[in-house]
This record gives sequence, C-alpha cells and structure tokens, in this order.
Amino acid sequence: MDNQYVFIVLPSSNIKVVKLQKDTTVSLGKFGTFHTNDIIGKPFGHSYEIYDRDKIKVIRNVAFYEVDDSGANNQETIDDPSKQKLSYQDIEQLKKDGMEGQDIIKKVIESHSSFDKKTEYSKAKYIKRKESKFSRVFTPVRPTLYSVWEYFFAKNPSKIRDMRIDTLSQMLTISNARAYAKLLVVDDTQGLLITGVMERLGGSYGIVLGIHDGEYHNYDIVRYMNFSKKVNDSLMVLSWQQIFKEESPFNYQDESKLSQKDLKFYLRKKANYEKVQEARKILWKGGFDGLLVASQYQPESILDTLVPYLAGSRPIIIYHINREVLVNTCVHMRISGKFLNPQLTESWLREYQVLPGRTHPSMSTSGGGGYLLQATYTSTIT
Repeated sequence: MDNQYVFIVLPSSNIKVVKLQKDTTVSLGKFGTFHTNDIIGKPFGHSYEIYDRDKIKVIRNVAFYEVDDSGANNQETIDDPSKQKLSYQDIEQLKKDGMEGQDIIKKVIESHSSFDKKTEYSKAKYIKRKESKFSRVFTPVRPTLYSVWEYFFAKNPSKIRDMRIDTLSQMLTISNARAYAKLLVVDDTQGLLITGVMERLGGSYGIVLGIHDGEYHNYDIVRYMNFSKKVNDSLMVLSWQQIFKEESPFNYQDESKLSQKDLKFYLRKKANYEKVQEARKILWKGGFDGLLVASQYQPESILDTLVPYLAGSRPIIIYHINREVLVNTCVHMRISGKFLNPQLTESWLREYQVLPGRTHPSMSTSGGGGYLLQATYTSTIT
C-alpha cells in the first residue's frame, strides 16, 4: 500500500487520512509518531501500539467489550474527581518515565476508589474514555465507499450536500449502476456519487461521464479510494461550458522541433484537448443507460440539457436535501410527458449502537436524509 491513502483510526475515535510513502514518518499528534515502513505491506485492520516514542507493535484488536451484567447499579455512585487518587502531575510523570498507555490506564483504574461500585456497563464506558486520553493504539483501515462517506459526513457534511449512505445506496441501486453501463452523472458532492458509480462499474467495463461546474472538476473523494488505472480510466469529465461552447481547434505542432520543456507542456495540453473531444463525442453519441443528479442547480434545466442523450426506458434519479425543489421538478416531469411514473420519496434511517447486551438506537443522528426523485425516461409517451 505504498503511495496509497489509508484511514488511521485514533484512540479518540477520530480519523486521520494519511498518504503512505516509504521512508517517511507520520505524526498522530499527542498519540505519537510512527514510521510508514513499519506498516507498509501489512494487512489492514491490525491494531498497533506506539511505544518508545516512534516504535510500534501489533496488539489484539478488541472490537467490543465483553460485558456481563452483574446486577449492580449506579444509584450510590457519585462522579467526584476526588475519588481519583492520581493527580494530573502524577500521570504526566508516568508518561515521562516511559510507561505505556495501557499500563497508565490500569494505574488510573486501580487508583479510582469507587470503580468497583460501578456497573459493568459504566466500567466499560470509563475504560473507553481513559483509552481515548492515554492509549496510543491506532488502526489502519482500508478506504471503502462507506468509510470515505463516514469520514466526510462526520467532518463536513455540507461538502457532500448532506448525502447519507442510505440515500447514496438507493441512488446506485435505482440507477442500475453495473459493469458495461454508460452513465451520466451530475455530481456536486465532491465526487462521492461519482466514486460510487465507478466502484460499481469495476473498471473499463463501462463509462461514467461526469458533468461539472467550472473549468476543473472537484471530484476530490475519488483519489481517496486508491482506484487502479483501469478503474480511473472509466471516468470521463466535461464542464457545462464544454457542452455548450465549441472549443477552438488545437494547434498541432511538430514534436521533434520542440525543446524538452516545451514538449512536456505541449503533450499535456494535447492530451487534455483530446480527452475533452473524446468525451464530447461520447456525449453526443447518446445512448446512456441512466442519469444521476446531486447538484446545486435547478433540476429542470439539467433534465432539459441531458435527457436527450439518454436511451429509451432508462432511469433518472435526482437527489436534493430540500423537498420543495424536487416537488417542482416532479410537476415538470408530469407535464412534459417524457417521463414515466415520477416518484418523490424521503430517505429515512435509524442508526443503532450494536454492542453485546447494549443494542439500542443511537442517542444522536442526522435529522434527515434528503429526498429522491426517480422516474423512467421514455420518448414514446405523448
């Protein structure tokens, strides 16, 4: 996994995105540092503990705390700092003495005068809190569509237009994204939707044509997936301007007469021009198998521009966080007579905490998953 992105799960449950490169050092802030050579080539999912400043060792990855309910309760347990005999200065001294994180946690637990009075569930939560402060254990995780979504949704959901994973999965399913498909995608979610489609296509077994705003696309999420060249080659892009405006012809030159510096610039410019021309030909040829939209622009104008390039009886799926926007689009579809059975649905998801003996709905969750408008395009309806 040299020169690839990896998600590092920290003891605090926060996630750090790292691009691993040989012979470099990665800093995890207060948790310490490690050398990339120590984990490159190792399996994902192993947990490592940092010791002696920058050395690491594999430890057992405990997914859950095994908790047996003893019947105790917290009725007489008071959360009082005075019950902790170890002071902040004592703990700092233990760190300076080189004591490892797990040993510090044991010391903290042993010095808590009322720890034994807690319920088993309270003990597990207490240990978890102390691990987030003193543990130096980290876990490299392979980037997947779910883990990438989870990272961006927790960090800044507005960048992916507040799209939840259940909404994304519905879009991919309804659009029938699969190998050998040719799909049109209007994506303003930093490439989250594009990434899902590319993963479904599985490489050069299809084409995904992304329509973006501005001169350059902002499909930042795609790079985190470590796709192979075969998968990356399935993506083609066009800006709205390149659809409507004819570019001036490229000035082809004799490459043998160019200097090495000018030749490098010329070849890059030539490749970009030919890529755009190829994408335009594919778009104008039409026959696309579906249209997926998650955009800031009015859906009606997007439909009027791109629907003519779809083959008959093909799905259209549009996402928006606001219902009113899609209500107007649904009316537009019904009036036009080119769309079969437009349906507006709301995405809804309840997240559960699943732990041994402690399965219940999460205490906090997103307020809404946005809305989906789906229909089938057919030019035969009159």
